[in-house]
Amino acid sequence: MTHPHSDPASTDARTLLLEARLRAHHAIALDRLSPRLRAELAQRRNAALHGHARTSAPALPRLRLIAAACATLAALAVGLHLQTAPPPAAPTTVADTPAAPPAHAPTTLLDEDPEFYAWLGANDARSLTLEPTR
Repeated sequence: MTHPHSDPASTDARTLLLEARLRAHHAIALDRLSPRLRAELAQRRNAALHGHARTSAPALPRLRLIAAACATLAALAVGLHLQTAPPPAAPTTVADTPAAPPAHAPTTLLDEDPEFYAWLGANDARSLTLEPTR
């Protein structure tokens, strides 16, 4: 980054000084590497420069990942199919459907559950009424 009030010559000198210091640190770091690692890095650099591809990783982990993904998608598809499928309709026959309601079918709520209104006849009902009894 350059400042608007800085001198371009001093900026170039600072850049050159920085590059020289970085190259010196790089050279020191390379001296600390083992010969085996240097040889491996040289082989990889030459392979990259000549356009040779690096040896690929074993295919087994990739196949496991692909198999797991396919199994997940299959389970999801089956689950969605079972969730959205309408329930199978039971076959109806003439004998299964009633022709008419039975004669004793309840018609009102009181006919369905007479115990529901049983409290009206209880002794406690008189004490709950609004009008006093004489």
